[in-house]
This record gives sequence, C-alpha cells and structure tokens, in this order.
Amino acid sequence: MLYRKISLAASAVLTVLVGSVWAVAPKTWDVIFNAEGEGDYTSAKIDGKIRMGEYTHYKEVQPVSFKVNEGQFAFSVAGNLTVPADKIEKGGFYELCQETSEAWISFFNKPMNFDGTEYIVNVAGVDLACGDDLYAVGDLRIKFTNPKAQEFWAANIEGYQKYKREKLVEFRKAEQEHRASIQDKSGMFTDPRDGQVYRTIKVEGREWFAQNANYAVKDHSWCYEDKEKFCMRSGRLYDLEGARQACPEGWHLPRDREWSDMLKGLTQCYDGVDKCEKFATKMKATTGWQGGGGTDEYGFTVFSSGYRKVVGKSIVRYEDMGEYAGFWSAQNGRNETIWLWSMGRMSDQMVRQLVPNNAKNNAYSVRCINGN
Repeated sequence: MLYRKISLAASAVLTVLVGSVWAVAPKTWDVIFNAEGEGDYTSAKIDGKIRMGEYTHYKEVQPVSFKVNEGQFAFSVAGNLTVPADKIEKGGFYELCQETSEAWISFFNKPMNFDGTEYIVNVAGVDLACGDDLYAVGDLRIKFTNPKAQEFWAANIEGYQKYKREKLVEFRKAEQEHRASIQDKSGMFTDPRDGQVYRTIKVEGREWFAQNANYAVKDHSWCYEDKEKFCMRSGRLYDLEGARQACPEGWHLPRDREWSDMLKGLTQCYDGVDKCEKFATKMKATTGWQGGGGTDEYGFTVFSSGYRKVVGKSIVRYEDMGEYAGFWSAQNGRNETIWLWSMGRMSDQMVRQLVPNNAKNNAYSVRCINGN
C-alpha cells in the first residue's frame, strides 16, 4: 500500500465539550466507534487544489473541499473547518494549507474489492493539515470515485456512523484547543541560521526547545523516509556528528545530566525516572503515536519521530515512526559514553539507553537547551 500507517490517533484525556454524552473524553478516537485498538490514522496526499471560502473577515465556519487519491484512498471531501480567529487574521493560513496539501484520515483498515480494485471505505473522519496543525472536517461529506464503493458507503456507513463522526470532530477540536493553550504559554525562538521558529518552554529556569530541531546539517541529517513533510511535522533525524551541529549559537545539545534535571523539574519527582509516576503520557504529543498519544500536559510535545538505522555499509532503513522517539545527549567531558533518552509507544517513563559505537551512525531527534 502507498499510504503511511503512522497512526496519529490521539489519546488526550480532556474534558469534552458541552453537550457530549461523556463526562471525560475517550482515550482514543476509535473508542468512539466501539473498536478500541482497531483504528488507524494516516496521511494521504491531496490531489489538486484545496477549495476554501477564503473570507476576508473571520467567520467561525470555513467551508472546504478537496480530493484524496493515494493508495487505497480515492474520494472527494466536503465540509467545514473551525479555525481560530488569529489564524485567519494574521494572514497566510490559506496559502499554508495549499502548501501542505495533506489530509489525515481516521479509518478502519479493511479494504474492499470493487471492480478488481481495493478501496478503504470505512472512513471515520478526515482532518486537513495546514503546516503542523490539524483541523477536523466537520459536517463531513464523502463521495468515492468508484460508483460501487460509493453505493456501499451510502447504504452501510454514511448515515449509520454519522453521529460517531460528529463526536470524533468534537474530540479533534478539544485536542486542537489543548494544543493552542500550550502554545499560548510558550516562548518562541527564531534560529538565525535559517529563520525557522521554535516553540520553547522553561523548566526550573532552563529554556528548552519544545519542538525537535529541524536545521539541515549536510550529510548528517535526514527527514524520515527522505520526505520533507515529516521534517515539517517532527523535525530532522541526526547522526551523532549532525546532532553536535544541530543547535544554534547560544544553545547546545543537552548533556546527560541536563536531561535528568529536566525530567525532575517537569515531574517534581526526584527518586529516579524508573521510580517516578507514569509521566511519559504527560510528555507525549496528543497526536503522533500508534494507537494513541499523550496529554502533553507539560508542553514538551514529544512526537513519535522514529529513527534512521544504518545496516552494514550501505543499507538504510527508517523505522518505528508511531512507535518510538529517541533524543541524543552530549558526551560528558572526556567520557566518550553517549546516552540516548527515549520512550516507546507502551512506555510509562522516558528511559536512558547506552548508545553502542556501532549505532552512532543511526539518526535520532534533537532538542536544544539554552546556555553554554
């Protein structure tokens, strides 16, 4: 299949909007569909231009329509977006959506054969990506390219699951509002080398990047699967040499001790990360993890960015996006031991892993910390 099974199914435990039947939001979107653990969430290319209202003055409802045609997805989408006023009023929003040209689809991976071609028909929801933000398409209307697939959708899914699709839109909006509240409390830093802007947070007086570094270090940094869109969402992957050059002047690759101090500062737990409460969920982004995400309570926003693995002298593999996130630390003085701070999809803590010499050409993510 051509689609990328990245499963950004969110898992924020949030208070649901007024009028919902739940007192607390479900852990994952597929719970809404009574199929926990069965749902997938993946990106697909938008075919052609996105048609939007492009209001001069802000309106809460932004009409949108576009076509998806990639792999086993082949349908047109129409509906409405709810977009914060400042996103529209600052300008550039519509252009950003066109540039990104990407939809994220909630679906159940049970393709069906119509006229000799397999299509994914059981679509639970569609989100539009504009930069690294996602906007749920409300009042969702889908029309499949294949007439028989459309006939099946209309007879078996369209009306039957409409209520659940509306609840999924509420769920996505709650995630969006949560992320916006975190961004409002964050600082911003512009890298003078390339003009990229990073969100930052302070932990006990130390300022950290709250996004993965995305500075291109020639021959030592890569986008996941060598596709720029993944750099936009979760930064670049660096080998050890690249990691040492990733941070701008005045910032640096965190030392092993600084990672430990940051975790203590966030969690207020000083007994060692293996004895602290299950804080990894509070560090994970609400999207970006296979089968679920986190609450991003601290605003550290860890996406599951995977890693680049070098096998032998010439074989390269990109692995574990949706399953794993790993971050380089700097060596301590003359000690050549290098530690990787990482977490997995099922992990409750962020753990410290020794990097063997034969793995220093692998590529992982980088966060930067202010100061020398």
